Amino acid sequence: MVLPPLYQTGREPEYNPKEPMGLMYLAASLRSKGKRVEIFDADVEAKTLEQTIQRILGKNPPLVGFSVLQRALPSLEITVNALRERGYSGHITCGGITATLSFHHILERLGDKINSVVLGEGENTIACLAEKILTGQDWRSTPGIAYLKDHTQVVNKSIDSVDIDALPFAARDYLEYCLGKTNYATIMGSRGCYGICSFCSNYSFENFREGPRWRGRNPISVVDEMQELFETYRVTVFKFNDPNIFGSGLKGRQHVVQICQEIERRRLPFHLMGFCRGNDITGDPSIVRYLKAAGFERLLIGVESSDDEILRKFCKGETIGQMEEALDILEREGISVVVGFMIFNPYTTLETLKKDLAFLKKRGYCPTLSKALRVFDGTPIQALLEAEGRLIKQNPFEGYHEYVMPADVAAIYASMKSLFTNCLDRIRAVGQGKIWDIKKAPSFRDRQDFNNLAEAFFGVESFLLENLIDWSKTGDFNLDKVRETVREVYEMLRGIGKAISVDIDEVISPQEEVAKEIYTLMKEKPWNTFREEYRWNLD
Repeated sequence: MVLPPLYQTGREPEYNPKEPMGLMYLAASLRSKGKRVEIFDADVEAKTLEQTIQRILGKNPPLVGFSVLQRALPSLEITVNALRERGYSGHITCGGITATLSFHHILERLGDKINSVVLGEGENTIACLAEKILTGQDWRSTPGIAYLKDHTQVVNKSIDSVDIDALPFAARDYLEYCLGKTNYATIMGSRGCYGICSFCSNYSFENFREGPRWRGRNPISVVDEMQELFETYRVTVFKFNDPNIFGSGLKGRQHVVQICQEIERRRLPFHLMGFCRGNDITGDPSIVRYLKAAGFERLLIGVESSDDEILRKFCKGETIGQMEEALDILEREGISVVVGFMIFNPYTTLETLKKDLAFLKKRGYCPTLSKALRVFDGTPIQALLEAEGRLIKQNPFEGYHEYVMPADVAAIYASMKSLFTNCLDRIRAVGQGKIWDIKKAPSFRDRQDFNNLAEAFFGVESFLLENLIDWSKTGDFNLDKVRETVREVYEMLRGIGKAISVDIDEVISPQEEVAKEIYTLMKEKPWNTFREEYRWNLD
C-alpha cells in the first residue's frame, strides 16, 4: 500500500509527518484476513520518485495499491509508467478521495497501466480484490471498482458501506516515526461530516455511497484504541483526524460525550485536539465541560470567511455571528481555537479582504494568508462556478480548476504569493527542523513558542496585505513606496530568522528583486485568476 510523493524530488525530511490513516485501515483489514501487507508512505519518508519505484520493484508484490491525492497525480503517472516499463506485471490499483472523484480522468490517462480504481471506502473492496487476484479469480467482478475494458470505462456497483465498528484498529506502522517528529498520534472516532460545504471534496466522497455522511465508531472502542496506544507507546497527545468529531443533532453530540466520559472514567491523562463546526458548540454549550474534562485543549473550526454572503455560497449553514458565538464560548472555557480560513476565494473582493483581515486581527487568529481556495475535481463549487461562467477547467493531472477573478484582487494574491515563494517558504524549508523542535510539545496547550512564531509569520503577511489593499483602492503607490514596504517586511523576516536560526539573507530572494516583482504585479495586473507559483509536474 503506497502513498506516492507529492513532490517528485521528495519532501524536506522534516516536513509535517502525519500517519497515513487511510492506508493504515486498509492494511489492518487485509492483515486481519491473513494477508501480508506493507505500508510505504513515500511522502512522509521524503522519498523521490526513483526511490519509490525502486522500492516497489524490489518487493515485486502481486498487488500494489496507491492512495492518491490530486497533487500527487503527476507522481502517480510517472510511477506506474516506470513500473510497467521496467517489467512489473502485478495488479495496480488506486483509491482515495481523488481516485474516486476523478476516476474517469485516471482511466482515460492510465487505464492501460492501472488495472482498477477502488471507488469510495476501500476496506471491503480491497479485501475482495486481493482475494480474487491471489486465487486466480476474475478480479473484474469485484464490486466497487472501475476499470477499462476494450477502451470503455466500466463501473461496478459499489458494495455496502463499511461497518466501521467491525474494522480492526488501524495499523500503526508509522507511529513511532511520526511521534518522534510531532509528539502526537492520530485517532479516528468517526468518518465523514454532516456538513454540506460546497468546496469540500470529503463531502463529495461521502456522497459516493448510500447512507449517512457521518458515522461514529463505538465510543468504547475508540477509547480502547487510545488506551492501547497509551499503554504500548506512552502516547498521551492525540489529534482526532475526523473531518468532524460531531455528528448532527443530539445523537452526534452524545457520541462525543460518551467518548469524553469514557476517557475521564478511565482517568487517562490525555491532551486532545479535534475538528468541529461552530454549531456543534452553540447547539449545546454544556458540551464544553465534557470536552475539557476529557483533555480537549484545542479545536479547529472552519470559519472560512467573515462575510455572510460568502458563507452562503460555501453552504456553511452558519452566519459569522453564530460562529463567533461558538468561538467566544470555547475561549471563555480555556479551549484554544485554530480557524480554517480562506481569505482568497472565488468571491473575494477588496472589501472582503479588508473585512476578513480586521476579523482575524480582532480575534487574534493567525492563518496563512497567501493561500487561495482550491477547486477540487468533483466538488459542488466546481458546478457552481461553471454555472456562473467563471470556471476554467483543468485536467486534474495538470492542476486544480481555476476561476476568473477581478484583476485587482488577482494582483494582490499574486503579490502575496511572491512574498511566500521568494521568502516565507524558503525560510520555513531551511528552518523546518527548528520549527518542529519548537512545535513539538507535551500538549497542545504548551505550544506558546510555536504560537508566537505563527503570529510573527501572520504579522508579515498581514502587513503586506494591508498595503496591497490600500494601493489597489487608491492607486497611490510607486516603486519607491513598494521598496519601503518590502524593506520593512525584510526587517520583520530577520526577526523570524533569528528565532529559528536562519540567516535569511542567505536563503531568500534579494530585496530589490521582490520589490520590483510586486510593483510590476500591482501596476500591470497581468492575470484574472489566482495563479499558483509552482510547476505542477516538476516542482
